[in-house]
Amino acid sequence: MKTLNRSKTIIMTALLAAFSMSSANLALAEDKTDMRAADASTTADKKAWLDSRRMQDYGDAKNMLEQALAGATSVEQLRGLLQKEGYMITSINEQSNDDIEYEVVKGDHSFEVSADIDNAKLEDIEVANNVWRADETKRAMREADYKGGDLMYDEKQAGKYSDSKYLDSWGEEKEALEAALPVGKTVSDYQKMLQDKGYQITSINDVDDDNVEFEIVKGDHSFEVQLDRDASTKVVNEIDVSTNIWQSEETEKALGQE
Repeated sequence: MKTLNRSKTIIMTALLAAFSMSSANLALAEDKTDMRAADASTTADKKAWLDSRRMQDYGDAKNMLEQALAGATSVEQLRGLLQKEGYMITSINEQSNDDIEYEVVKGDHSFEVSADIDNAKLEDIEVANNVWRADETKRAMREADYKGGDLMYDEKQAGKYSDSKYLDSWGEEKEALEAALPVGKTVSDYQKMLQDKGYQITSINDVDDDNVEFEIVKGDHSFEVQLDRDASTKVVNEIDVSTNIWQSEETEKALGQE
């Protein structure tokens, strides 16, 4: 009788061990699936597109440019100060007797510079983020030796690339997207959710045991989605949907499709 009970105990122990190993293997398989998906679009320099890596420098540069432009009273003076600070004007988004708006580039930083005009005098000069960018702006950010050419204001294209045109709808979409992505799923679950909602995953910027970040595009809108997850179970416990300022080439191509 003791021998029989002992045999049962050994069998149950083996079954439990096998079950535990199967669960672990499932979690591992899930992780490997995520990694294979990432490998398809991730290169060694993909982390360069992470906004979180650049936002501090970007904010500092924005503040410095605002201070440098604060005293400008005319369009000519504004252009001169931009050149002095090393910025190239890559797009004229607005130009009238009432206001102006430029896109400017220096290195990998791009801003929108706008001002109201009253009696030919500049007022309320503002330096803002530049997310929806003209083709010339994208090229200047990619090519260090880009010289540009003579810029002409196209009234038919007025405001086409102005961030103000898109911000309201972008903010509403961001809130809706956050509400539609509950915590407690795996990365592959979120990938399917996004694809079902019409989003294209254009770049996987980072994959770690406890974090995955990728860029998504739908129409004129692009976001960065960051999923923080438990390193052992791979279950996501925090989701962040944010602005995508530094876009991968795949994201730029997707946004350029009509």
